[in-house]
Amino acid sequence: MSYKPLIGKDDFDEVFRNSTQNESSKNFRALILINNDSFKLGMILPKKNIKLAVHRNYLKRIIRNLSIDVFAESKVSLVVVSKKRILDFKRDILRREIKTLFLNLTERIE
Repeated sequence: MSYKPLIGKDDFDEVFRNSTQNESSKNFRALILINNDSFKLGMILPKKNIKLAVHRNYLKRIIRNLSIDVFAESKVSLVVVSKKRILDFKRDILRREIKTLFLNLTERIE
């Protein structure tokens, strides 16, 4: 199962205005809007917060893969936002943090 990306500003604005659940961790914030469509994913990982493109691309890949694993059958729109500058980029720690964030969200929406 794949996902549909949140394409435009209107899609993101709808999730920010009407989110039903949100969850925060040390470096990320995730917002969910329950919809009647399939799973949609949006990411905001600004260069200001994550300097290297290699790191941004890694996070996008991890967020995409983990979110599909966790939310594949859900009818939700998910937006993941980098909260602040990630200074200590340790892949295994960030992966665990994102997975925990998603699992906490699934507990709330079920």
